[in-house]
Amino acid sequence: MRVLIGALIAVLFGTFSAFAASPEVQELIERAAADCHSLNNGEFDAGDAVAEIELRSQFGTVVAELVDESEYACSSAASLYCGTGGCMLNLIVDGTIRSWQATGWRLIEWGPDRILLIGRDGGWCGGAGAEVCYEALVWSNGNILTVGPTPDSR
Repeated sequence: MRVLIGALIAVLFGTFSAFAASPEVQELIERAAADCHSLNNGEFDAGDAVAEIELRSQFGTVVAELVDESEYACSSAASLYCGTGGCMLNLIVDGTIRSWQATGWRLIEWGPDRILLIGRDGGWCGGAGAEVCYEALVWSNGNILTVGPTPDSR
């Protein structure tokens, strides 16, 4: 059923990876497509925005979905989804969406751990916006942990 719904969304709003078509991913894609369409009837393409990732530590493992809005394209707006501080990066775990403004992301291995490293503008780390900083997230004992407070869920 998820693949069928994902295929329908792809036909209506552009393409995206249907393997991870949870209701939360569908909602994010549909919202972005509607925003694009409302701007001079733009055509939306999700590109490679959807990825399935695994985060792990000695205290557990979780498979999550990641929606990287930097991959979105809208024919009627060059910068609809991103600003000078980056683009939204949405992590979906067990039906909960957590979002960060990010300049990029990468999974890194550190011993037995797989960590999500998020590029952030310096303002998030106490510096100026043009400065570079990073935030590391790890799955531990059923939670996403990071040095700072995690963003509120939608």
